[in-house]
Amino acid sequence: LGVDIPEEYGGSSLDKTTAAIVVDYLAYSECASIMVTLGAHSGIGTLPIVWYGNEEQKKKYLPKIASGEWMAAYALTEPNAGSDALNGESTAVLSDDKSHYILNGQKIYITNGSWASVCVTFAKVDGKMTGFILDKNCEGWVIGAEEKKMGIKGSSTTTIFFENCKVPVENVLGKVGQGAAIAFNSLYAGRWKLGFSSAAGCKTGMKIAYDFAKERKQFSRNILSFPMIQNKLSKMVVRTWESDTLNYFTTGSVDFSISKLNDKDSNYYLDVQKIIEDHAIEASICKVLGSEALAFCADEGVQIFGGAGFIEEYPAAAMYRDERINRIFEGTNEINRLIVGGILLKKAILEEIPIRDTILKLNDFDNFNQAANNHIVEKEVDLVEKCRKIVLNTLNELIIKYGQDLKNEQWVLEPYADMVISFSVMNLGIIRYNQMEESNKKNYTLSILRCSLSRHLDIIMSKSKYINNYIFDEITSNETNHRLESDIKSLSWYVDTISLEKSIYRTLDKYNGKYYLD
Repeated sequence: LGVDIPEEYGGSSLDKTTAAIVVDYLAYSECASIMVTLGAHSGIGTLPIVWYGNEEQKKKYLPKIASGEWMAAYALTEPNAGSDALNGESTAVLSDDKSHYILNGQKIYITNGSWASVCVTFAKVDGKMTGFILDKNCEGWVIGAEEKKMGIKGSSTTTIFFENCKVPVENVLGKVGQGAAIAFNSLYAGRWKLGFSSAAGCKTGMKIAYDFAKERKQFSRNILSFPMIQNKLSKMVVRTWESDTLNYFTTGSVDFSISKLNDKDSNYYLDVQKIIEDHAIEASICKVLGSEALAFCADEGVQIFGGAGFIEEYPAAAMYRDERINRIFEGTNEINRLIVGGILLKKAILEEIPIRDTILKLNDFDNFNQAANNHIVEKEVDLVEKCRKIVLNTLNELIIKYGQDLKNEQWVLEPYADMVISFSVMNLGIIRYNQMEESNKKNYTLSILRCSLSRHLDIIMSKSKYINNYIFDEITSNETNHRLESDIKSLSWYVDTISLEKSIYRTLDKYNGKYYLD
């Protein structure tokens, strides 16, 4: 519970990757409700106080949060402000004696709502979004009934009402008007943690499906012997590996940046927040990729269970229900795709991403002498660079057509975000493979990598054509799409996906359904 909390307040003060590993392994508990409860408590319920709290607030709340004596919650969503969080209607007015803020409004779908002793919440002070720390001593903090949910039924989810709720002025979190930054930076960390718990859920789902298939017999043999079942399991491995790759890249990058800071500096947490904010795209990708990988694995798990997958007595049904919320909370996957596209647009316009210069350099890549490099994944590296060019060219064309209005063009922003996500998987997959020491795991990873590259190449190509057909006239679109296909064909990149998936399954079977790369 105290992994992210400094030692002086009863925590472990460990890095983000270690904190993520804890989430990763706890998620093997096969209990999504426990993970949701834990995630809200130790993540979004705690980090705002760690990052933005003053010394008195940290001393008062963090030790009891770290020990588990007090459970924490985070209350942002309102009936008319879900994804549009800044449109919240809750208000806070300073009392006449200036000793309290009087909060009025309501928050919905609050995890740990009925159990929490501490709650980070938000309300507008003179129209400015502001963060507050509530505790059980705050008169007027009213907890609604437990929601009857589709899944994660073992967790607490309630509405919270502020009925002239009295919050001492010393419980303002950060500064008045700083609420938006507090809310969003906290969610960024919550998103990559959700990526980890989702990837771990994939591993659990694989093992559950594998064990059932090994026991279930049809046509006088267990269904695990059927190639279609084996294929499902191999695809689960690939999706899980992709999510793991992005997750650990993100926390590794955050940790690397934070390691350069002096934790004794008075601006330390301010600098940490800037680093977290700079990883907003990566956090969104972790959340989208992980939640959709888990959705795939849970769905295929039900299919492997067959009729038993539809029966509540079996674990596949609970996993299917429990996973569905992951694509909604911590920002819907649609909102997270908009974040990916929107931040890229902003960075491109501010020239933080040198799009045109990079495109020119990648055009020179067309003359690259492939025979000069005999690396085992040489063609795969070439493929990734070609895809980098496609992704950047597409962004360039979108900016030329729409300019800053691109942020409002959701018809193209969503497929473009999918291109960025797929390119991230391809690029970081190559990096992960190249960093591995020679071993059986590296050989196994090569099969996974090539399957992954093939899958995401198809996504990038199809989404690019989809966008081109919309933004260009027929002749220009056909010419552009033809060049795309010619570029890829020029690499002579070949992959026998079926043979690779057979190999992936054989390794999974060798380890009795356990994810081998842990």
